[in-house]
Order: sequence, then C-alpha cells, then structure tokens
Amino acid sequence: MWWSCFEVLLGFVLLFYGGGRVCRSASALAVALGVSRFVIGMTLVALSTSAPEFITSLLATIDHHPELVLGNVIGSNLLNIGCAAGLVALICPFPITSRVIKIEMPFLFGITFIFALLVLFSKVNLTMGVLLLLVGIVYLYCICKADISESSEAAETTKISIGFALASFAIGIVSLFLGAHWVVSGSLHIAQMLGWSDTWVGLTIVALGTSLPEITTSLVAALRGYGTICTGNIVGSNIFNILFVAGTCACFCPLTTSQYCIRCLALPGLIFLTALLWRFFTTKREVSRFEGFLLLAIYLAVLYGLHVLEVTSRESF
Repeated sequence: MWWSCFEVLLGFVLLFYGGGRVCRSASALAVALGVSRFVIGMTLVALSTSAPEFITSLLATIDHHPELVLGNVIGSNLLNIGCAAGLVALICPFPITSRVIKIEMPFLFGITFIFALLVLFSKVNLTMGVLLLLVGIVYLYCICKADISESSEAAETTKISIGFALASFAIGIVSLFLGAHWVVSGSLHIAQMLGWSDTWVGLTIVALGTSLPEITTSLVAALRGYGTICTGNIVGSNIFNILFVAGTCACFCPLTTSQYCIRCLALPGLIFLTALLWRFFTTKREVSRFEGFLLLAIYLAVLYGLHVLEVTSRESF
C-alpha cells in the first residue's frame, strides 16, 4: 500500500516536471519560428500539456482498462475548466480573444457534445477513433494556417538554440512516460486494495496528476500577462484530449462504459461546464473572479456527487 502511494507520488512529480519542461521547450521552439502566443497556446503548449493524458491513457488501453481511459479524459477536461480556468480567474482574470468566442469554443462544445453522445448511447470504436483523429489533424492544420500574427510578442521572448530545445523536449517526454507509468500502476494497485473502480480512479487521482501541467502552465501564463497562452492552453487541451487521446485509444480498444457516475453525472457535468465557460467568454470577453469562483464551485459539486455515487455503488455490492 505504502509503496503504491510512493509510486503515485513519484509519478505526479515526474508528470509535473516533464510537463513543465515539454511546455517550455515547445514554446521556445515555436517562438524561434516566429509563431504567435495564441498559436503556441492552442497547438504546442496545449498538445504538450495533454501529453500526460495521452501517455497515461495509452498505457491504460494497452493494459485493457478502457474505463480508466474514459475517466481520465472526462476527469481531465472537467479539471481544466473547473479547476484550471476557475483558479486562474480567481487569482488573475484573463482576457478572451474574439477568435476563441467565434471558433474555438463552439468547436470545443460541439465535439464534447458528440463525444458524450457516443459514450452514452454507443461506444467510441475503431471507426469513431479514426474519425476523431482525422478531425484533430484537420483542426491542427487550420490553426497553423490561421493568420494570427503576434511577432512583437514573440520578439519579447529570449530565444534559445533549437538543439537545446529539442534535447529539453526529449527529457520532458521521457519524464512524462515514466511518470504516467507509475501513476497508472500505483493508482490501480490502490484501487484494488480499497475496492475503488477504474472509473473513479481515472476521474480523480489520474485526472489530477495528468492535469497538473495544464493547471500550472495556465496559472503562470495568466500571472505573467499572457492571457492568450492561458486561454489557448485550457481550450486546446480539452480539444486534444477528446480528438487525439480518446481517438488514439479507441483505435486500440473500444471505449465504452456502463458506470452510472459517468453516464448520469460526469458527462452531463462536462457538457454544462463547457457551455458555461463559453457563456462567460461571451459576456465581457474575460473570465472574472466571480465567474472563476462559480466554475470552481460547480466542479467541486460534481466531484462530491461522483464521490457519493462511488461510495453508494461500493456499498451496494
């Protein structure tokens, strides 16, 4: 038991360290190429901070734990909106660009709603996984082709050599892989000893561990006045989690669930929080402290509800 706890803790540390290193090196590479902060946030930073979810979910798929994959994807997206966006807004309200309101948020809400319908009424099989990946590739292409020029912002950042950035990126990826392996291994051992389901572990412990890069990156970006990176990271990470993480894992193993907590609370909660974040974005083009408090409070309420359902389901057996 104690070794499993140490394994999970060490995995969290490596995920946190690896995610931060990957984000910094990816951003440095993008800045060296003259990419705007918004594009950095929506692509390289979002993809980098989603790497823990991707690696953790892929390992869980290989070990035949699809419930853990769904729990991780849904739980991470809940955390990104409720915890990352909520905490950032509480500390430092961040501005929203018109592009996010008109394009990214409608797209995020649309794929979240479709993904929820697939999980609720069917399953995310090989065909659906390939379609999600294709949509993700087209989305990345459109983002990179978008004419968003912020060369003045890029010039403010100190450039480092591409070789050093690539080496740093590789170290971060290795740290993410080891951290993800230990988080999955330790979490499953703890779950077996305590009688927890894979779904509950994925929604809570694993989701928190793999979402640490998104939370820390968003907080640092907001505090340094880089609102576009913060927004792009949160929205982009949720998009990547559904299109690339769930899509890739579905190509190896169909993602389906009969868990009551996911079908009746986690997925409806995710749809509601996504719609609420979209609404907050369109009001004053920023997320205020009060709105951040609401996001965080609703997330905690959903988490408490999931805990009650998990305890009830365990006691019924």
